[in-house]
Amino acid sequence: MILVGDYFCVNFQIFMNISDIKKQQKVHFVGLGGIGMSALAFILRKWNVAVQGSDLKENYLTPKLKEVGVQYFVGHDEKNIDESVSLLVQTSIIKTTNPEILKAQELQIPIITRAQLLAIIMQDYKGITIAGTHGKTSTTGMVAMMLESNNFDPTVINGGIIHHFQSNSKIGKGEYLVAESDESDASFIALPSFIGAVTNIEPEHLEFAGYGGDFEKQKACFEKYITQIPAQGLCVLCLDSPEVEKIYNKLISSHKNLISYSIKKSADIVAKNIFVSIDGISFDIHFKNGEIIAGVKMPIYGEHNASNALVAVAIAKYFNFGAEQIKKGLASFTGVKQRFTKVGSYNGVTIIDDYGHHPTEIKATLKGARNLVKNNKLICVFQPHKYTRVRDLFNEFCHAFEYADCVIVTDIYSASQAPIDGITQDYLIEGIKKTGHPKVIKLNHENDLASVLKNEINQGDMVLCTGAGTISSWAYKLEEQLKKL
Repeated sequence: MILVGDYFCVNFQIFMNISDIKKQQKVHFVGLGGIGMSALAFILRKWNVAVQGSDLKENYLTPKLKEVGVQYFVGHDEKNIDESVSLLVQTSIIKTTNPEILKAQELQIPIITRAQLLAIIMQDYKGITIAGTHGKTSTTGMVAMMLESNNFDPTVINGGIIHHFQSNSKIGKGEYLVAESDESDASFIALPSFIGAVTNIEPEHLEFAGYGGDFEKQKACFEKYITQIPAQGLCVLCLDSPEVEKIYNKLISSHKNLISYSIKKSADIVAKNIFVSIDGISFDIHFKNGEIIAGVKMPIYGEHNASNALVAVAIAKYFNFGAEQIKKGLASFTGVKQRFTKVGSYNGVTIIDDYGHHPTEIKATLKGARNLVKNNKLICVFQPHKYTRVRDLFNEFCHAFEYADCVIVTDIYSASQAPIDGITQDYLIEGIKKTGHPKVIKLNHENDLASVLKNEINQGDMVLCTGAGTISSWAYKLEEQLKKL
């Protein structure tokens, strides 16, 4: 039996190789509905491995999984596990008391984590991994499209649906695999990365046992990730993140494979003249050697995405792509599902779905949205995600909504966490109000959202629904709900 528990900044042992995975009789995923887990399930099905899995409920990925022959169980139950299952894959948040874990142990079925499975798959490729507190999913998509549009045919495993592929995964015939990595359990340090990137470092997921609430331990993991990139590879670092800049300054004299980028200061690669319009973003790329690529255009929004794009530019330069190849690669990226995705409209009001659940992400997205709506109203519907995140980043959350004219706050989505005394919807609402925000509304139930919004919206306004819980499904239903009122 293989059972891997919590670890901190150490490489976990790999007991299998990719050939072993392809020979599995049946693989069961505990937490199959997760965006990262489903990506691996899709990969296994493309290799004709029998796959099944369970989650607490169905979501927009469920029909796609069923279409490719994955059996999807709603709810975790020991009955889902029998002797036909030869391998069980779990997410890091699954508790050891989970009935499917216990049944697998009883039947002596090997158990590995999602990160271990990803590491096994990556053994057959040269790995390109994207790390950071936020921005990883979009950046991974940009890098994937940079390589795809220039005939590298990469394999891709992402934490979001890339619009071009209509999937969060793709098997290519090329030698490179592009993957979003995961800092929530420190597993990103164990992925075999030939090329890497760190978009930013901020306190997040500090409830993970390996971090023990200590940001210094988390930063040490990022430093380890960077130093593990081989000398012949490349690591791309954002100097606009103070913590990333500190690591860069510490390592640059001893690690010559580091490339810096910025939209605010001097770096190896800088985006300048960033302009945001209804058509997307445009900017110029300036290189330290004096080269300039002018008039880059991307059909996506937000100044932060110009920053993310520089990771793809740095990797493109590593492969000696020319200016036109770089412009073509960036222009081909049409976005990722739930990253500022328009999902509806009502009487001239645009409804946007976004995954932002960290205050820095939310503030950056609202800033970009403000540039689009101009003097019209910007309404943010925010579903807080995890009690620990609200507790640890409370002050940052309270100041994250300055670009919104109105904030509608839902109850906290627990993500299976137990409530924390004092960390409530009302507490967060009062905190936002104390910053001087002019309008903060408490939402008692998701069924009330349309009626609350109806009194707030006018033609030209924008409703941004943001969070990592169930709010995405609310956003998709909102247009029809408004029409029925």
